[in-house]
Amino acid sequence: MFKRLKARKSSVKRSPGLVHDEPPENLYCRPHFLHQAPGETSLDQTVRPVVFPPRNKKLPWSTGYAEVVNAGKSIFNEDQATCKQLILKNRVNIDEDWVFLCPSEEPQNQEIMATYWGLFDGHGGPVAAIQASKHLHHCIKEQLEEIFNVISKPSTTSPPIHLMEPTGKENEMSYAREKEICIENVVRGAVEVAFKKCDELIGQYQISGNKTGGCTVLVVLHLQDKLYVASAGDSRAIAVQKNDVIPLSNEFTAVTERQRIQHLAFLKPELLGEEFSRYEFPRRVKRSDIGKKILYRDYFMSGWGYKTAEEDDLKYPLVHGDGKQTRVMGTIVVTRGLGDHKLKVYDTDLCIKPFLSCIPEVTVFDLGQHEFGQKDALIMATDGLWDVMSNKDVADITEKFLDERKQDPCRYTMLAQYLVFKARGVPHNNDWILEDGSFASLDDVSVFVIPLYHLGGTAQPST
Repeated sequence: MFKRLKARKSSVKRSPGLVHDEPPENLYCRPHFLHQAPGETSLDQTVRPVVFPPRNKKLPWSTGYAEVVNAGKSIFNEDQATCKQLILKNRVNIDEDWVFLCPSEEPQNQEIMATYWGLFDGHGGPVAAIQASKHLHHCIKEQLEEIFNVISKPSTTSPPIHLMEPTGKENEMSYAREKEICIENVVRGAVEVAFKKCDELIGQYQISGNKTGGCTVLVVLHLQDKLYVASAGDSRAIAVQKNDVIPLSNEFTAVTERQRIQHLAFLKPELLGEEFSRYEFPRRVKRSDIGKKILYRDYFMSGWGYKTAEEDDLKYPLVHGDGKQTRVMGTIVVTRGLGDHKLKVYDTDLCIKPFLSCIPEVTVFDLGQHEFGQKDALIMATDGLWDVMSNKDVADITEKFLDERKQDPCRYTMLAQYLVFKARGVPHNNDWILEDGSFASLDDVSVFVIPLYHLGGTAQPST
């Protein structure tokens, strides 16, 4: 088993699929706002040109974007991106027996404007990322319109929604429970459901079309003076304000989600087959260790304990590796995202999907609680950037770059280009290196720069 996994280990970090109205699988494309026909897409991995939107095609809120293809990891740039405005319309009325808002007047606005940014880092090919980039925002829009009567209520303080469980009979009201739930939590739930529905759509195609693959997802949704940041994977979003860094997302990998994965194995040991042990060990257990005390960790442990090594401990660990090389079932690094419905452990029939989650972590950033200047921005990028640059590196570059170009209307796109250039590095002896001589990012890199000054101020979005 160990030899088979070792042979497979370098081939999967993350993994393709399609939904019904997608173009053929062989029609490769880049994000729509780059305005590139398939034949115009440059995939020269020896040059790795940095690509960005045309100057005359502004993105909403003057957003900046840039990307670069990998240095040979795959034949395509497997990153995808979406940036667009959503118009939410009132199409579903929520039963007033279920939801009561204070104040309770009828909605005054029949449309609500929202802005959506999405980054999708594909693995095993670009098709799953393309699917998600074309369909996830429709799923989110649909779920938000389901709660239109809730989010359209005029309020400056986000009053709680009182949810009453219906009992069917008035004399049974004593059994009802009343909970106070803020509007932000209802929006958070809508985004979570949207991710699940999009994952189901991708799964339907993958199963019917015998396709494999998946993608991580990072979404930022601007709705009513708040940013909802949904993270399912290892991309990252930060807000840079007065050179301070405000982390807006967390990465989900085999390292960060070890306990969740082990707990599922504890509840459903059949998912491990006869190949894996749910325990984590500092090193592989040898036959000579049997009967001796060894260090281990189980699902309920953040620290380490001792156990007597048994025959079963010779199996391959469910979560194993060092740092960024840590994988689930020796196969995949990331533990949240969309797709991967047919991903199996190499040379076995063991499915990995049960250990992967499509549900994002959604954080809320209240723009109304901050005052932003023209040097403040939200940076969201795939892991190709963060592999070689820290939050502070990016914040320092952002502060200095925007300070020197206050009057340039293209400064946010220029900053995105600069960040991608810095992460990509320069070619040197068949490698790519950074300014300090260390290895540059060999991965695909995609970066959005979103000006917080526009979002938090009175400026109107660009069309």
